[in-house]
Amino acid sequence: MDFFYIQSDTGSRLLRYLSVLFTGLLLSACAMTTGERYQLIAQEGKAAGFAPVSFGSAPQLTGLLHTQTPAPTSVAYLWVVIEGDGRAWLNMREPSMDPTPVDPVGWRLAKDISQKNVLYLARPCQYLSSDELEACSVADWTDGRFAEKWVQRLNAAVEQAKRMTHAKQVVLAGYSGGGVMAALVAARRDDVVLLMTVASPLDHAAWTTHHKVTPLNASLSVVAVQQKLAHLPQVHVVGADDQVVPSFLLQDFLRRYPATTPAELVTLPGVDHRMRTPIDLNRIRSSRSLLPSIDGPGIYP
Repeated sequence: MDFFYIQSDTGSRLLRYLSVLFTGLLLSACAMTTGERYQLIAQEGKAAGFAPVSFGSAPQLTGLLHTQTPAPTSVAYLWVVIEGDGRAWLNMREPSMDPTPVDPVGWRLAKDISQKNVLYLARPCQYLSSDELEACSVADWTDGRFAEKWVQRLNAAVEQAKRMTHAKQVVLAGYSGGGVMAALVAARRDDVVLLMTVASPLDHAAWTTHHKVTPLNASLSVVAVQQKLAHLPQVHVVGADDQVVPSFLLQDFLRRYPATTPAELVTLPGVDHRMRTPIDLNRIRSSRSLLPSIDGPGIYP
């Protein structure tokens, strides 16, 4: 992956301009309703070849799906990107009444994947109307954000999307808390060829201890199923400037694997938890020497 560093007075002015622009866009996003936020990503998705999809009911899981019919001789892969926790809390003490993300990083990651079959999957209770949100409780995006019932629902959504795309195997990815969910889902499937996480607190007990916040006692733990993942190729991406999920937490998690586990930590310099940099997860994956390309040799540099 290429990284571009801007220097000189002109570069500094550009960086200040981009910072102001991003702040303005973020404030505009905060002022949007949940419906407007979904319409925004749906419009972006349509332009990129994605179509809205939903899974289950009460509450339904929302997503966007990009699919192309594979050639008869090819092996179809479904890439799944699970969104982060979203706006789970308003501040350190006050939970949000709607976890829909203001800045949907998971969607940005999904949209930029250079693959035929890509599913963006929002987390439970995100992008719902006020009436639909009544089927959720605050615990569903706070203490119980990784609860068994939601892992089951996300796993079922992946299975349904796999049938819709005629895929044979799955690549599971997720941003922040979505990476935790991706790992929990991967631990109960036998068709996952790669697990990717981005800025994800895979050991959420260590994460809550580090930040001195209430532990997620109603949630499942990836650490408890880590040995089920020990055979699975993995790439875990973190920003060098991430203060929400510092890289040492991922390093500690990866040290628990046997030395033979094909897992790698990729650190992006100058990047924080917001991941405000173009990332094609497919190219990160195919550039790792420990992982053979699942598409065949020579497709990507």
